[in-house]
Amino acid sequence: MAQMMAGRAIVEALRAEGVDHIFGLVGTTTNSIVTELYGRDDIRFIDTRHEEGAAFMAYGYARASGKPTACVTTSGPGTINLATGISLAYKGRAPVIVIAGNTAQDYTYRDGAQEFDLVSVFKSTTKMALQVNQAERIPEMLHYAFRTALAGKRGPVLLDIPRNLIDGQTLDWTVQPPESYRAVADRVEGDSRAVQQAAALLAQAQRPLLLAGGGIIDSEGVDDAVALAERLDLAVVPSYGHNDAFPNSHRLYVGPPGGRGAGEALEALNRADVILALGTRINQGSTSWDYSVINPETRIIQVDIDPQEIGRNYPVAVGIVGDAGAVARQLSGVLSQQFPEGRANPDWSSETANLKARRQARLAAEAELAGEPMLPQRVYRELVKVLPRDCMVTIDAGIAPGLSYDRLSYELPRTMFNYAGQGGLGMGLGVGLGTKLGRPDRPAVSIQGDGGFLYTSQELNTAVRKGIPLVSIVLNNSCHGAEKAQQQRYYDQRYIGVDLENPRFDRLAEVYGAKGYYVERPEDVADAVREALTLDGPSVVEIPVAEYFPPSAPLPNRGNG
Repeated sequence: MAQMMAGRAIVEALRAEGVDHIFGLVGTTTNSIVTELYGRDDIRFIDTRHEEGAAFMAYGYARASGKPTACVTTSGPGTINLATGISLAYKGRAPVIVIAGNTAQDYTYRDGAQEFDLVSVFKSTTKMALQVNQAERIPEMLHYAFRTALAGKRGPVLLDIPRNLIDGQTLDWTVQPPESYRAVADRVEGDSRAVQQAAALLAQAQRPLLLAGGGIIDSEGVDDAVALAERLDLAVVPSYGHNDAFPNSHRLYVGPPGGRGAGEALEALNRADVILALGTRINQGSTSWDYSVINPETRIIQVDIDPQEIGRNYPVAVGIVGDAGAVARQLSGVLSQQFPEGRANPDWSSETANLKARRQARLAAEAELAGEPMLPQRVYRELVKVLPRDCMVTIDAGIAPGLSYDRLSYELPRTMFNYAGQGGLGMGLGVGLGTKLGRPDRPAVSIQGDGGFLYTSQELNTAVRKGIPLVSIVLNNSCHGAEKAQQQRYYDQRYIGVDLENPRFDRLAEVYGAKGYYVERPEDVADAVREALTLDGPSVVEIPVAEYFPPSAPLPNRGNG
């Protein structure tokens, strides 16, 4: 056993798990932790301008890198400010360890300054929230936190550590490797009998479809999913928000589903007689949990790492608990041995190819859209010309950013990041910064509206101070577009609280020390973004766009996006 200060023990436990970035703000209850980072070059403290930004960045970092990371924040409001971002990490399956320095135990249950029951605050938005009760147990509880965060369906964990257990405390402890306290390899295969049943059902299907979920990305299983789809000529639709779960240029890829997706993808879902829902809970965004999207007669094979998700939203013909990549390999193996002739009906392959072509023609026609200011759809026709194949794109909430779901293309996993069903406006900038820190070898852009950008624009200061070269594209329609569309459609155009007055975002960027661009013509979009991607610091590209009130969510038989 070695003796070390409690704060250093926390840092060393994080480093043992490969954590090389900690996000947060300093505070009196955590100075014993953050000062242990002084002079180190193997772990970096990213001090943000608001704790919400720290949580957003941690989410982006974890999702982009596939590795765990940490937030360190101080007592009371310091940690409570993480709540929105940590709820995003929970919805988005990101292993973020929150180390909350709380007030000393002497103040508990006495309404002391900044004394709150943080465990209760975060219990519903984490996989686990616990308070450490003895200094000697800090390493043990950190091991418990990582074991929980990284097992099965990943997610955030909060450890509340009272100040008196850190300040001045010396521990007898030796750093341990992760394999000594948790299963490092957890690629769980599915039950062999269930896999056999699923393979037989797929081999006999006439119109099979792969609904490619986020579990494919989590399991590093994209190649396995592609091989399985090619073996059977499965039509492919990603689950909502996971367009990067399957290469979009692939001949079998139809398009993304959902109200902001492609009507052609909804048609494919509706026409399928067997759906392999691989690594997905079949989320609300994909189908609205509506049988007008998935045909009631369609037989569903659902694969998910979490047994609670099997059959939760639709009844299944076969349910398989397991890792998406591992189960895809199992299915391919069984099909090769027992059903070598299994393949989709050629008419189905032709039908899905026509759906894909129809979508591409519809999107190509948007290049002819005219008007001043330009429609947001027109912006995306220019962005697809310039965004690199490996570019990481973060999409904020809102109508203008949401149009990107159907209009940008993704070829590699971990290149699409969004609000993951959490819906938190303003996450775009912070998450985008986190993705660039998590994968500095890849270019990164964030796309947000004017409303969302001003939620967290103070983190431009963080980006400048830390030299993070994110390109922030702000589609400025001077309104909260989704809410204004709703008031227009359902509330007799009684607009209230939806029209915005904004500063010039390019000039705001320059005040912070970033590079600003202001682009009013479609033909200038690609040049501005191309130049911004070459910079070694952050930039903001402001693009004024017209208000756009989208039609109602497309139905499967309409074919309109």
